Amino acid sequence: MPMTDSPPPATRVGTLVQAARIASARLRFVAVFAVVFAVIGGWETIRTYWSRWTVGATDEQAISSDTDFFCPMDPGVLSDWPSKCPVCNMTLVRRKRGDSTPMPDGVIARMQFTPYRLWLGGIRAAAVDYAPLARVVDLPGTVISTDPTRVEAAAFASESAWIKGGQGAEVTPLDDRAATALKATVRDPLAAGKVVLDVAGKALHQGERVRIKVICPAEAIEPFRSLPSIPPPLVTNEPRHLYTCMDHPEIVRDAPGRCPRDQSELMDRTLRPNQRIRWWCPMHPSVMADHAGQGCDACGGMVLVPRIVSYRLPGTVLSVPASAVIDDGSRALVYIERGGGMFDATVVTLGPRCGEQFPVVSGLQPGDRVAAQGAFLIDAETRLNPGLAAGYFGASHQANTPQKADRKDDWTEGLAASDRPAARRQMTCPVTGKPLGSMGVPVKVEVRGRTVFLCCVGCEGAIRADPETYLAKLPKGSAGGNP
Repeated sequence: MPMTDSPPPATRVGTLVQAARIASARLRFVAVFAVVFAVIGGWETIRTYWSRWTVGATDEQAISSDTDFFCPMDPGVLSDWPSKCPVCNMTLVRRKRGDSTPMPDGVIARMQFTPYRLWLGGIRAAAVDYAPLARVVDLPGTVISTDPTRVEAAAFASESAWIKGGQGAEVTPLDDRAATALKATVRDPLAAGKVVLDVAGKALHQGERVRIKVICPAEAIEPFRSLPSIPPPLVTNEPRHLYTCMDHPEIVRDAPGRCPRDQSELMDRTLRPNQRIRWWCPMHPSVMADHAGQGCDACGGMVLVPRIVSYRLPGTVLSVPASAVIDDGSRALVYIERGGGMFDATVVTLGPRCGEQFPVVSGLQPGDRVAAQGAFLIDAETRLNPGLAAGYFGASHQANTPQKADRKDDWTEGLAASDRPAARRQMTCPVTGKPLGSMGVPVKVEVRGRTVFLCCVGCEGAIRADPETYLAKLPKGSAGGNP
């Protein structure tokens, strides 16, 4: 029987091993490409797990939507991430979003810029001071036919409000281009809707057309005309220094101390020659005194607090550059420089424009420095970053109006978030018995180790003079009351 050739078992095993080696060599390249594509596709996931295993999460790196970072030295510097302050190079501190620092009365936004950004934007500040402002009213007129030395012109109501009898003017004939301006004086009284001037020098032709320029000083119109312009003489030992809070200008003291709102140290301020110290009652502004120690009978003898009274210099009014004023149609704003690149958006009341200046009715004090160049850039920044400009510091403010008796629902808005529950528990001022918030933002003071909220700064002197009487009036369970 014939025999068939078949490979021995050892030969078959060797063949299989050789085939496996060839297959693994060829599949090796496929596996490498598969791993590379897997790593590329899942790189974000791999990096996340790697960070968790090797670094771990810390409190400073745990970023959430309800926290941000700020600089205690320059509070206008905010960031959503841990970093350093570009102004002082201090590490930013984490805080809960919404724990805002109240802004001073009248300030609606606050922005802070680095020195480089101030230089890049060309922002320059100018001081607010007194200046002899005047408005020039241009009127077309004709020479009265019956008297060639008189000129008559029609004026609108807005122009007539500026023109008063006895004011100086210039009259220039229009028919003679080479003619020089003639001096003239506005007659008194003025006819309704008509301005009549007496021309000095030479007689004009009857019916001749002329150009009239009436020079109207700003101090001659209201309310500047009614403002006191001559300070009373100084008396013996009259104080010439006061202590004020940089962030709360309404806090004025005649002795060193701390601000009752933020506990910052009051700064020494030297009065100008045209400024005097007077004492008044915040609840009854009509109650005033010329020296310290007086009390308000309507408030039960509450001691009057000092304030600065500025007297307008004769022939001048307080003025601000027109380039510093931002008018959005409903209000006028200026940005007051507070130092360190910080600017406060402050609402101001202004008179009619006089050339390149505006007369100031309220909102500014002599010596305030405002952004006279680049103010529109600061205003644009506050609108582009409303959270930075107003969210941290509080988008609204409560005006400190003593005449207002009713409180708003958000009367605690100006207080720190940690003080609001205690103020709501107290509810009333222990000195006057009036509701907290009726006089603006409540004032926080420390009396014998207890935290007490007052309706206004005028109550601080009374509670420190007789703490037992007023602490006993606090309700139980309040910050300064009995438990």
